[in-house]
Amino acid sequence: MNKNESFADRLRTAMDEAGYTQASLGEAIGMAQPSVWKLTTGKTKNTRKLYEIAKVLRVSPEWLLNGREPKKMGEQPSRQQQIPEKEEWGTLDTWDDSTPINSDEVEVPFLRDVEFACGDGTFNDEDYNGFKLRFSKSTLRKVGANTDGSGVICFPARGNSMEPYIPDGTTVAVNTNDKKIVDGKIYAINENGWKRIKILRRSSPDKLNILSFNSDEYEPEDKPAESVEVIGRVFWYSVIV
Repeated sequence: MNKNESFADRLRTAMDEAGYTQASLGEAIGMAQPSVWKLTTGKTKNTRKLYEIAKVLRVSPEWLLNGREPKKMGEQPSRQQQIPEKEEWGTLDTWDDSTPINSDEVEVPFLRDVEFACGDGTFNDEDYNGFKLRFSKSTLRKVGANTDGSGVICFPARGNSMEPYIPDGTTVAVNTNDKKIVDGKIYAINENGWKRIKILRRSSPDKLNILSFNSDEYEPEDKPAESVEVIGRVFWYSVIV
């Protein structure tokens, strides 16, 4: 990652490599050319069209936004990118149900499915498998969650709508106390009992745009904001490859 490279720098690079001008990119994503110019010159750093831009330019949204590898959409990180320097290696501690909790750790419930989660962070005991995951209090503090673990739930994501970043079976963690919608962030939502993991953004004061990473199979949805219950914001997920 080049720490001196800005969003505008990466956007211009991706446009050059994909053969897009400001005008042609604007046409492809439904954005006025002056708005594209503001992005390419750094006049503005935020856009609701991040995922559309990334898809058209065939780069990952994470790379475009903050330079995080891999650069190409759907590309796996190289071995060099995956393995940190040796001096950064830590130690691995094993634990089970009988291992005492460290002073900087808390346990949070791991549910069988998001279907069993309620909007207030509670869950039906008969659907709870008794499993737990451990998080450090510093991690929870960093994302604005309660450091005692209250309001945090974990469960496996289902389906392929969030691939390649959140494949079927990926364990996700949700802060049910964080329901404020920030454009482009990932949330657990409930629509009349249909609970899903989706990217949200506001398309108007009373409308929500519901997006999937797998936009080839799942078209964006525009829904009345009042019809969508936000269970909480996804702040962590773990993928086994």
